[in-house]
Amino acid sequence: MTRPWSSGLSFPRHHHLHSPYQSTTSLEMTTLLSFGSNGSGQLGLSHQEDVSSPSLVFIPHPSSTLPSSVAQIAAGGNHTLLLLTNNQVLYSGDSHNNNKITPTFTPPPLPTPPPTPIRSISATWSASQIATPSQIWVHGHGTKGELALGSGITLATSFQPIPNFPPSNTTIVSISASMSHAVAVLNNGQVYGWGAGRKGQLGPEPSPAVSSPRLVSCPFPVVKALCGKEFTLLLGPPQTGEFLVIGSDKFGIKSNAPSDLKGWKDAGASWGSVILLKEDGSLISWGRDDHQQLAPSDIGPVEKIAVGSEHALALTRDGKVLAWGWGEHGNCGSLEENNKERANVIQIPDEYNLEDQEVTALGAGCATSWIAFEKRR
Repeated sequence: MTRPWSSGLSFPRHHHLHSPYQSTTSLEMTTLLSFGSNGSGQLGLSHQEDVSSPSLVFIPHPSSTLPSSVAQIAAGGNHTLLLLTNNQVLYSGDSHNNNKITPTFTPPPLPTPPPTPIRSISATWSASQIATPSQIWVHGHGTKGELALGSGITLATSFQPIPNFPPSNTTIVSISASMSHAVAVLNNGQVYGWGAGRKGQLGPEPSPAVSSPRLVSCPFPVVKALCGKEFTLLLGPPQTGEFLVIGSDKFGIKSNAPSDLKGWKDAGASWGSVILLKEDGSLISWGRDDHQQLAPSDIGPVEKIAVGSEHALALTRDGKVLAWGWGEHGNCGSLEENNKERANVIQIPDEYNLEDQEVTALGAGCATSWIAFEKRR
């Protein structure tokens, strides 16, 4: 068992559509490496041992590479979802079904035909969510309304649709989740949430369990939402810098927030902190820092970020992958080799022969880290 997580995501620049597992050329293949906590096989390495060096993810494809680019990575307490740009979803780790462990990436129990087009994925501690523009499908376990299937429903052994959602004349833009609550952003700028709400992370009416999506009020149109352990961050368009943090103010997540966030490019939430990437490559962060979770100030311009439960990854504009924060399970690389710097430079093993490839996506979860590579264009 590992410590729970907060979703950490980063998106690739290249998108190529292919049917699942079809034969593709090396120019179109993605190599995925993972490291960190792996007690339930959530790293997809075909074993259940923690690793501190980036290791080749086992993929059910003849070349051991993904048949399409990585669009999103979502990680729960002991499981991981991959969304590929060919609309395929893969799953590894705790299956939430009679304690069955799947230590390699395989297709999850989706309905037939599968939902399409899949726009976003997310995960709570022990549940998974898959969103198309018109539907959210949920799978797993949750006692605080994490499944949003109605009062008293705490288990879904296969993916089930959240009933009566989204509202008429709206579509789903994205979903986000943390340990025990989730939110969805709609195309009209509204946000709906469900799951644990005792700290006000789903709005001003605290509730220990919100078992169906409810509107989260916000004074401006929301384009992105993030979930921490006991808070939710709502972001307006980058040009306005508007934002709202609701829920607990633990670690000063509300009271120590900046006055505005103009020019943001991407953002991620850990359990108790926020890290935001601006268009100029600089990082802004606030919140919990007892394990150096906040962004270092001396790493130079950054291109991509991914934020996990208590750690983060960054791709610098000069091509380095850095990690910082709580790294007990190896998710920040080998601490013995990099114990003098706040941010570790992640070393890619030579055996993978990735010199002619570039990083196209990062992921960070519950003490888990991910780096995706593709051939340089």
